[in-house]
Amino acid sequence: MYLISFKEIYKMKKILLFISCVFFLGKINAQQETTFAQYHLNHALINPAAVGKSNFHTVFTNMRFQWTGLPNSPKTGLVSYQAPFKKIGIGVTVFSDRIASLNRFGANLSYAYRLKLGDDYNLSIAMSGNYQRFFLSKDAVQGIEDQNDLLVYDAMEGMGSYDATLGIYFYSHKMYAGFSVPNAIQTRLNTIGTNLSTVSQLTRQYIFITGYKFTPEKSLFSVEPSMLLRKIENQPFQALLTMKIGMMDEKIFSAFTYGTSDIVTVTAGFKVMSEGKIAYSFDYSLGELYRYTRGSHEISFIWEFGKPNMKKAIPSKRFKG
Repeated sequence: MYLISFKEIYKMKKILLFISCVFFLGKINAQQETTFAQYHLNHALINPAAVGKSNFHTVFTNMRFQWTGLPNSPKTGLVSYQAPFKKIGIGVTVFSDRIASLNRFGANLSYAYRLKLGDDYNLSIAMSGNYQRFFLSKDAVQGIEDQNDLLVYDAMEGMGSYDATLGIYFYSHKMYAGFSVPNAIQTRLNTIGTNLSTVSQLTRQYIFITGYKFTPEKSLFSVEPSMLLRKIENQPFQALLTMKIGMMDEKIFSAFTYGTSDIVTVTAGFKVMSEGKIAYSFDYSLGELYRYTRGSHEISFIWEFGKPNMKKAIPSKRFKG
């Protein structure tokens, strides 16, 4: 019979926790790629070909608090910058996730080449290079007797991976349609420790988005229905149906989203001066999980500045001074 101390059991539980997290991160894509409720405000979150679409320099900041009310619920922060340079769009994004003691830090660089198709339509083709790193916080291994253990050390050092996202985006002033493939390479996650084999990899996704903006003449509002379809390999299709409503030249806007995973999202926002926007979203699920949470919250701030490199549309008479 072998006697195992409490500290040894605690150490084993921590290591198994980390290995389990890594395994599920490789198999459950929802933890690999953060899902943003406000994707309809920044299509570059899901498709690098949308970088530079607005023809303004754009700074986008986002905070998401998921499943609030549950201990150690996921939290995400993101900052991105987009810039148009004639036929080229460049985008840089840095983000950070935390779920309990498991952290993910990442960054990506997007390059889009844009073609003008006639007077009204544009086609953009893009690729982004992505880097992300998973690691445990120091507080996750407190109480472990042997801090020099190889598995403990590797867990705190974490694992890194590189991958790529491909995208194509067709758009005009009123409509858009795009297709993107995150994790196109499906990089295998680095081995943790010398005695463990690699058990997981980043999972490829296929994302299609389309929408159309209706602006009735002599009206102070606009309506923009849109649809997002997401297919994760070895998982069923997911769909998000969104209805966005803008008022007074979108000085005030709202959006209502229904997801086939039984999630309902309400978004409200407004302009700050002429260059900024603030938006807040609340997610509520019709499923069992949200019986134990206070929903998910997301807030974004968008700042657009600089002269557009394409001629701006002439505003309608009702908005002229």
